[in-house]
Amino acid sequence: MILNRYLIKEMLQAFVATLLVLLLIIVGNTVARLLGSVSSGQLPLDALGALILIGSLKGAIQLAPIALLIGMMLAFGGMYRDNEISAMHASGIGPELFFKAIFWLLLPITIALSALVLYTLPQLELTRQEITTEIKQRPESSGIPVGEFMQSRSGDKTFTLFVETLDEKNVVMQNFFMQTENPENSQVMMAESALLFVDQESGERVLQVNNGSRYDKEKSTGAFTLFTFSEHGIRVPSLMTNMSEKLSAEPTLALIGSSDPARQAELHWRFAVVLSAPIMALLAFPLSYTTPRQGRFGKLAIGILLYAVYANLLITGKSMLEDGKIPTLLGLWWVHIPFILLSLWMVWRRYGGLR
Repeated sequence: MILNRYLIKEMLQAFVATLLVLLLIIVGNTVARLLGSVSSGQLPLDALGALILIGSLKGAIQLAPIALLIGMMLAFGGMYRDNEISAMHASGIGPELFFKAIFWLLLPITIALSALVLYTLPQLELTRQEITTEIKQRPESSGIPVGEFMQSRSGDKTFTLFVETLDEKNVVMQNFFMQTENPENSQVMMAESALLFVDQESGERVLQVNNGSRYDKEKSTGAFTLFTFSEHGIRVPSLMTNMSEKLSAEPTLALIGSSDPARQAELHWRFAVVLSAPIMALLAFPLSYTTPRQGRFGKLAIGILLYAVYANLLITGKSMLEDGKIPTLLGLWWVHIPFILLSLWMVWRRYGGLR
């Protein structure tokens, strides 16, 4: 029992340390990318913290399998280097004790990962999409400055915009002005207020202008047209399109009953993230065997390479499922099963079966 707790402690410490190091790298890249969006004006500063937190949580979930593989290889590699495992074998302790410790470590990790992937991850993605949608409704996300004139061009049209102030929530634009010039006519619009929002049906951004008037001039005839309005809608092209697939935000139960290939691909992908943790743990033990001269990092490169092949096959399989090239019944099992058999073969080759 004491030896079992010792093995679990060594593996858990190595797993947590590896996960934190990998997460630090991912979070650093995420922060740098988001800061670039803030500096370019595509992302408001008040949304930075929430997006970093969501990105960190998603990164921790997705990095858990590779962190488990590297952490276990480092833990067992250190024991081989210090001849601890050789001493255990000399004392009559077989590999079944190591697999027992791996099981008791893996059981809570797999249960927690299942809950996170199947429930928490879609919720995080839904929250991220809601934040992105809210950002797209802000004036600054359309490149509309406040308190200064802005001029832009789209095709043969030239736009000149001016917004005097924003309301307290930085949503409603007050004292709105827009001039549109093209070869055929010229338009000038002035209004008390304007509101940018996302149409829930089409997903397009619409600029709703309220209580104003518009002056149209035909350049060929010089004729003027004047009309007033209480509400006028203008479609606004989106400048920020960094939205992931909506399927990643759908609840897992909604995906299970669907026959759509894209939804089935998303479902198999979530199960693959959960299954990858025990598969990587099963690979880690035989891969971690090293001689004292090899050191604890002797086969680490092989383990990382195997994970890279495994992860790329999963990504390819998901894409083929979405396109209907693979039957949904087969799913991603054609990726999992060979790696399970490989790990079992490596255990048999090294130990000749559990004794």
